[in-house]
Amino acid sequence: MWAEIFRRYMAVFLIGFVIKWLDDEVDFKEEAIISKNSTIKAQEYKLPYCLLFLSLAMLLDTYYSFALFTSAYIIGMFDIPFQKLPFGLKSYQEIIFILIINIMFVPIKTFIHSLTLILIIQLVDDLIDFYYDKRYGFKNFAVKFGRGEVLIATFILAVMSLMLSLVNTIIVLPVAFFINYLYLRG
Repeated sequence: MWAEIFRRYMAVFLIGFVIKWLDDEVDFKEEAIISKNSTIKAQEYKLPYCLLFLSLAMLLDTYYSFALFTSAYIIGMFDIPFQKLPFGLKSYQEIIFILIINIMFVPIKTFIHSLTLILIIQLVDDLIDFYYDKRYGFKNFAVKFGRGEVLIATFILAVMSLMLSLVNTIIVLPVAFFINYLYLRG
C-alpha cells in the first residue's frame, strides 16, 4: 500500500512539472506579445525534461499520469474550441478524440477524478492570476465568470474530488500547489 502511494506521489510530482512547464510555455508565448524581453535561456531545455519526466511518471503510475496529463490538455484546449491545431484538427475535435481514448483505456473513475483535480487547479490558478489577467486582457475563468462564482465552483469540485478519491486528492492537490510554489520561487 505505502509503495503504491509513494509511486503515485512521485508520478504526480513529475507529471505536475510537465504540465506546469508546458502551461508556462503556452503562457510564455502569450506574454511575449506584452513583454519584448522574452528570451530566457531556461526555456530552451524544457522539452527534453518534459519528455523524461512524462516517461518516468508513466512508468510509475500509468493511469493517473495519463489521465492527469490529458485532462490538463483538455482543459487547456477548452477555451479555443475552433482553433486549428498542428495535426489539422480543431481543438474540439482533439478534445473529443482524447476523451474517447481516456474512456476506452483509463478507468472512468480515474479519468473523472483527474479531470476534476485539474479543473480545481486551473480555477485556483485563475483566482491567483485574476488581477494580472484582467489588466492584460487574458480571459481566464475568474475574469469571465467572476471570482465568487469560481470560488464556489472550486469548493464544489473539491468536495466532489474528495468523494471520488480521498487519498488521491490528498496526494495530487498539495503536490500541485507545492510545484506552483517551487516554480514561483525559482
